[in-house]
Amino acid sequence: MPRRTWIWCVAVLLPLFAAPARADFVISISSPTIPQGGTGTVDVSLTSTAGSLSPDLLNNYAFTLQITGPHELQFSNPQGFAYLMSSQYVFAGNSADSPGPGGTVPPLGTVYAQDTFIGNDSTASGNPVSLSSANTPVLLAALTLDATITNPGDSYSISLLPSSGDGKMSSSSQTFFDVVDFLNTGAETSNVPFTSTPGTVMITGSSVPEPASIISGLTAMLILAGIEGARRLRPCGHS
Repeated sequence: MPRRTWIWCVAVLLPLFAAPARADFVISISSPTIPQGGTGTVDVSLTSTAGSLSPDLLNNYAFTLQITGPHELQFSNPQGFAYLMSSQYVFAGNSADSPGPGGTVPPLGTVYAQDTFIGNDSTASGNPVSLSSANTPVLLAALTLDATITNPGDSYSISLLPSSGDGKMSSSSQTFFDVVDFLNTGAETSNVPFTSTPGTVMITGSSVPEPASIISGLTAMLILAGIEGARRLRPCGHS
């Protein structure tokens, strides 16, 4: 290859290798363990991969979660939305939804009842927050799960729908992360791509005593009570 051509190739390709990776959001879902018949909490967090000198901007979002598994782990309905007032929340002190609601649990769900949660919020001021690797992760939601219709040993997955995307409202109304000009045009002016990692929920033994164990316990109590009563009725010996 002639020297001049080689230099030209290097000049063209070098900026491609030197260009920084495109910043995006990573949505992470926690993996709690819940007793069968009980309740638990799953946290949804957002991390930005942007540098602090060029942060991601966000003033509006929506996200959709779906549970899949062998039986029917559900999102509790209604939900509590105390997390909207948490200092760890993505729009802390500036939530349009605070004190709630910050989303809905469609009764019919996607596959079975209450298997889906749709979250959404925007800044009350309309101004975007600046997010980077320096000030994230932040909390998107803390949701209550109901394990009534499950069995011990069950494993359930909680996933974002879709699992990744460009963050535009027009690309997916299920999940997007953007900036909207609420004060003027109402149009989307920017967006942040996203990826996600699902959570896994494990179901342990029942938190409520089984009927058999209750009966056994009552039987033991009755036996002890009978023994004690017999001791009290036994005639005293003569000295």
